[in-house]
Amino acid sequence: MIPETAKPVFQSIISTFRRTRDKGRLRILDVGCSYGINAAMLKCDLEMEDLYSFYDPGVVAGAKRHELIERDRRLLNDLVKDRELEVVGLDASEPAISYATEARLLNGGVSADLEAAGPAPQDAEVLRGVDLVISTGCIGYVSESTIERILEVNAPRRPWMAHFVLRMFPFDRIQKVLTNFGYVTEKIETQTFLQRRFATQDERRQVLSRLGGLGIDAEGREADGWYHAEAFISCPEEDCSSFDLRPLVSM
Repeated sequence: MIPETAKPVFQSIISTFRRTRDKGRLRILDVGCSYGINAAMLKCDLEMEDLYSFYDPGVVAGAKRHELIERDRRLLNDLVKDRELEVVGLDASEPAISYATEARLLNGGVSADLEAAGPAPQDAEVLRGVDLVISTGCIGYVSESTIERILEVNAPRRPWMAHFVLRMFPFDRIQKVLTNFGYVTEKIETQTFLQRRFATQDERRQVLSRLGGLGIDAEGREADGWYHAEAFISCPEEDCSSFDLRPLVSM
């Protein structure tokens, strides 16, 4: 459910960016985008319940891939509320990127592992020129290497960023890279954000053990059976000098 718990934060950042940059049309890069859930929720102002309903097994059972793609194109075209929001995706899963772009959940997509190497020229074109980079749960599997390559592709332009990071994954290395590129980073201190329930008791034990090793208190959070994420918002120093980040991180 992290796309839903993160959505109000993204909406607030989008609104602040538009005011600060005096720009209506935004291009967002969703890192670890999978099938474009964040894109659908932001462009169409949907909730997770809506998406679960659209893809309920009883609804899609027996449908062929091309039929679902055509259905999604019609559905999204009717539901889009923010037509000045463009979302492109980056994910290691080619089937997910392929479906999301064909169904127009995403305006473009790249299936690549930027942990291993920089993007191919045609992929760099998709990743270039973004205004905001977001992620909901891929940090930890994706490291500072991917973030640095995204920054290099966009240089000298520096997009704002908003990353939702599971508490068992430190953000310090990514924050250091961002600082080196002239960013200011703030963490939302007032709350954590539900990601999903633990699938098994073994998964729960492993996560609690990892958190304990990091000195993180899981009481009232992961100990209750849910992954929790923290939100980090980063923007270039020159933008932060023109507005106060604190309202964004005190939500």
